[in-house]
Amino acid sequence: MALLIFVVAVFSMLGIGTWSSANLWKHWRPSYEKVDISSLLQKSVLSQEDYETLYRQTGVTKLGVDEMRADGTTQQLLTVQDAFFGDFQVVLQKFGAFTYVEYGSKDIPVIPLKNGDILLSATTYCSFFRFGHSAMVVDAQNYRIIESFTPGTYSQLSPYSSLTGLANLIVVRPKCDASVREQAAKFARERLLGIPYSLTAGIFSPKYTEAIPTETHCTHVVWYAYKKFGIDLDSNGGLVVKPQDIARSQQVEVLQVFGFDLEKLW
Repeated sequence: MALLIFVVAVFSMLGIGTWSSANLWKHWRPSYEKVDISSLLQKSVLSQEDYETLYRQTGVTKLGVDEMRADGTTQQLLTVQDAFFGDFQVVLQKFGAFTYVEYGSKDIPVIPLKNGDILLSATTYCSFFRFGHSAMVVDAQNYRIIESFTPGTYSQLSPYSSLTGLANLIVVRPKCDASVREQAAKFARERLLGIPYSLTAGIFSPKYTEAIPTETHCTHVVWYAYKKFGIDLDSNGGLVVKPQDIARSQQVEVLQVFGFDLEKLW
């Protein structure tokens, strides 16, 4: 009887945790008015106020806007803005015991990305633990990322939509030379595919080794690709690196935000 009570109590707590993760996490949406930004996109010089307006209207930071201005792709910000303010529903999908992923009813339009850019999301959780998901752009020309998603799978190349189809997203870029980002992406693409998923990578296996890791998970494979070139993106240096650890790192800059509070982020 005592064992039965214990089992019921454990499952009840896990169920409460699942309810909390599903209902207490807020996917941020703008509560203020959408404004016409087309005139800003025509300006040759933008003020700090202009950049702030564009950020609040699209979730794209100054870094992202400047990249688009240099590439001649700023008109895409109108599409980003429409999605930023448009109808958007969160759709739950269960993929394990007390474990869910939150998808969006529409894909999140992302600005043009470069190899080495990192996509982070808070949409995966198990009971009380919202650990999220991560991926890195390794073939921007063909819109491909490297990701390691769930137990029983292996690190693989996926389309951007594997992340942009989720219910929230932060895109960041490590503060290093473009050549280093290219090297990290090339290393991931050539050496870090086909590695078994394990949430305990860094606990029961070395977090980093000069050899190729024997197991990995979504954030670990991203972190490992940069650690290979001397860049540690883990903001707290724990055994297990999580998406929010990279989001909070002083070694990255934010390019775009969707579904997170623009002031607090993660």
